[in-house]
Amino acid sequence: VQSVRVPVMVFSLHDRFLELCRFITRPPRTTYVEGDLGPRSFRMAGEAFTRTDVTLRNSRGFQIHCSHYHPAEAPTTARPCVIYLHGNSSSRLEAISVLPTLLPRGITVFALDFSGSGISEGDHVSLGYHEKDDVRRVIDHLCASGKVSRIGLWGRSMGAATALMHASRDQDRVKAIVCDSPFACLRSLSGEFTNSFLNMQTPSWLVGMLFEWVRATIQDRNKFDIMELKPIQYAATTFVPALFTAARDDKFVLPHHAQRIYQAYGGSKRIEMVEGDHNSLRPWSWHTTVGEFFVEHLVLSTAAPLRTPFGQAGSNTQAAGRAGCKPEAPPPTPEKENMPPELRATPSWARTP
Repeated sequence: VQSVRVPVMVFSLHDRFLELCRFITRPPRTTYVEGDLGPRSFRMAGEAFTRTDVTLRNSRGFQIHCSHYHPAEAPTTARPCVIYLHGNSSSRLEAISVLPTLLPRGITVFALDFSGSGISEGDHVSLGYHEKDDVRRVIDHLCASGKVSRIGLWGRSMGAATALMHASRDQDRVKAIVCDSPFACLRSLSGEFTNSFLNMQTPSWLVGMLFEWVRATIQDRNKFDIMELKPIQYAATTFVPALFTAARDDKFVLPHHAQRIYQAYGGSKRIEMVEGDHNSLRPWSWHTTVGEFFVEHLVLSTAAPLRTPFGQAGSNTQAAGRAGCKPEAPPPTPEKENMPPELRATPSWARTP
């Protein structure tokens, strides 16, 4: 019996680790047409907004497709902006769901398709390894535009890991982060991934052996080392305010990943667990918490103009959290903040008459 079971288990594990390779570098790709982004002009909470589409070129030469949602009437002062970072096998379409959380609070929203995702160029994703450089390119663009004051990051799953990895090195410019279902370490996630699919506990030595095979395969094909995908290692030296969440019934990225990062995090932090699973719609109470968090750290805080370009002296320090891109726009009016949730629950183009 033993002589049969072991080869069968190894064969099954090999198949699962092939799936892991695809999960890391080439998951199913979300495709869409421009019309899926909604109208370029729309109203929300009594204010007119515009979507401006932008194409940027990242450090690897790929074009990344982006959208900036902002007031239709050009403000006289710069406004804070949240960059929304989508999950694996997703796209900037995710960001549509957060517009009612941020736009009525006086915060613009910038969304992008990571390279290798959506309609951006690139054949592969990397669970944050290269995606963090896409975020840096977006922040460079926003700061150069003169239209943005303070910047926050809101990421889900892969996007949450990316937010943490980039924020750790760009604390001059990133003022707050929200991380929904981040993974702490790809090595531990891969073991959980295998066990959940096989519905059995796999010997750690066997998982380790096959993980090294996956590592070598991805290094050869995609030119990056998955052992560097350890967002938790950035937590202790990151000091921008952070808000974490995970779903209690998440079987894909288990909730302990977010909890471990939260415990290790060096800056001001908060964690709130929500009901549901990895891809469940988050409750409106969570969106309200996120909106208030970003208002506190992007709208109401005071900041000096940013003087230090990315990568020069002054970044990645706790004191750097006081800087920004440009002076702040005034806080939103009270009546906008008190708008009933049902009036900002969906974009105007998505509402039923």
